Amino acid sequence: MATLNAVLDAIERHIGFPRSRGYSVARRLQENDLLPLGGPGRAPELEHRDVCLLLATLMSAPVLAEAAEHARAYSVMTPGGAVLSADAPASIPRSALEYLETQSEVAVGGSAAAVDDLRGHRFEFAHGWREMSAHTPEGTVNRFVLPGQLATHQQAPRRVAGLVRGESFANLMRDLF
Repeated sequence: MATLNAVLDAIERHIGFPRSRGYSVARRLQENDLLPLGGPGRAPELEHRDVCLLLATLMSAPVLAEAAEHARAYSVMTPGGAVLSADAPASIPRSALEYLETQSEVAVGGSAAAVDDLRGHRFEFAHGWREMSAHTPEGTVNRFVLPGQLATHQQAPRRVAGLVRGESFANLMRDLF
């Protein structure tokens, strides 16, 4: 587990996102019970999932009032916008957040080959609509959108996205955990 201050410092160091904005977004997520609060004299401790949620929310660049809505969307976005049933194969990530959490666990405890593969990834967090895409070194793209939406169609005239290189993501997670 990592403290919120350590996470914000690491995000600024590895991703380049300003700590002041990170703190504002984290506070908004805490107010909506999406991140842990901590206790009297005890800093909030974040797990892999919490760090991934904070990073995804920061990179999607929401207006501060919409930060909680963006964060909740990452918990329900599915690959290709598929509506997954309970009997869907376990190999299919249930959400963009679950996918990022799995990648963070690979960064920390995966084999050297898996970590090298992760370092070649690129994660894009779309601004303006709910989408996360993971570009692999092999050239495939996994797009996560809200269930029922078409992942192959752009939902605005132009696409702007926050970009996190796999190497930066792996370094961030290894630094924290």
